[in-house]
Amino acid sequence: MNKRIFKAANIQEAIATIKQELGPEAMILSTRKIPRKPRDPYGRDMVEVEAGIRTEQNNVSKDGDLLASVKADIAEIKDMVAIAGMGSGMHNVLCSQFESVGVLAAFLRSGVSEKLACALIEKASAGMADDLGPEERIRRLKQNVMHQCLNHMSVKDYFRRTNISGLPHVAAFVGPTGVGKTTTIAKLAAMLRFKRKMRVGLVSVDNYRVGAFEQLKAYAGIMGLFCVPAFSAGDLACALDRMKSMDMILIDTAGHSHYDKEKINEILALMKADFGISVHLTLSVTAESINMKEAAQAFSVFNPETYVFTKIDEAKRCGKILDQINDMNLPVSLITNGQKVPEDLIVPDRQTLVKTILGKNTKGDM
Repeated sequence: MNKRIFKAANIQEAIATIKQELGPEAMILSTRKIPRKPRDPYGRDMVEVEAGIRTEQNNVSKDGDLLASVKADIAEIKDMVAIAGMGSGMHNVLCSQFESVGVLAAFLRSGVSEKLACALIEKASAGMADDLGPEERIRRLKQNVMHQCLNHMSVKDYFRRTNISGLPHVAAFVGPTGVGKTTTIAKLAAMLRFKRKMRVGLVSVDNYRVGAFEQLKAYAGIMGLFCVPAFSAGDLACALDRMKSMDMILIDTAGHSHYDKEKINEILALMKADFGISVHLTLSVTAESINMKEAAQAFSVFNPETYVFTKIDEAKRCGKILDQINDMNLPVSLITNGQKVPEDLIVPDRQTLVKTILGKNTKGDM
């Protein structure tokens, strides 16, 4: 057996790296916790995992393959419980639903929190017949968990409206610095203009980032769209009036730290007038779960109507999307998976969103 040592901040990261580098057949051989050095104030506890892969394959039956897979997942979960100090929820799930081991491991590897993963598995297991065989129980559980995930989220194509009422639909994108609001707006504008044949106008209210308006205007020039700046409520009123013949008006806002309440309130005051603006909370999946949650809470003052999740192509695990939806129940309107304009934009259905969350590679189009 070929053996290797892996070090990571926690067992989930270690397992994800092992699976990526050694493949799904890798086996965990031993684990140990490496405590922070007492004299290193900036250090942190680490996890060391020894893993290996067999150099030859034995001829085993399908039942043997299934048993080996289950045993491998049990080893992974035991290590998670022993080293990561997980809560009692995981213990309860493992004790009451033996067949949930592989499903739980898949959730954790994708980045879904232990708390939410256990809750979904417990709901999926409720009411399952006791007389099912092991394989059927696993199959049924996976099916039920998928239904739970689908029922746990909603999607909404918010950008199909046309100017039937005589008024354009006005949509503003808010979120922290660096999440990709301007690029997302450019992708959406191109999709609306060339695929849905809609009349689109662009407005930038970002007077903080150097070159922000010029960047949006450059995209607009390539697509032949009207684009204007608006740095006050009066400017915004004038801009919207000039674009009243449009089907859709997209507003690019300044990105600020979610800790900067003053700057967030400035944007809020700018759009608080009765402009009929729908707000879409834009979050990068590359952010840490806690930062994503805190940012969503800070920008909730805008009463957003949908989520826009960006940079899924840059994130190893996208399970935090499911946790964020659980924290603040909003439909998802858009996800982005690359830098190309307009290709790397997806208006997801629920199945696409679940595949994204569980780590499937989702390169898609309309």
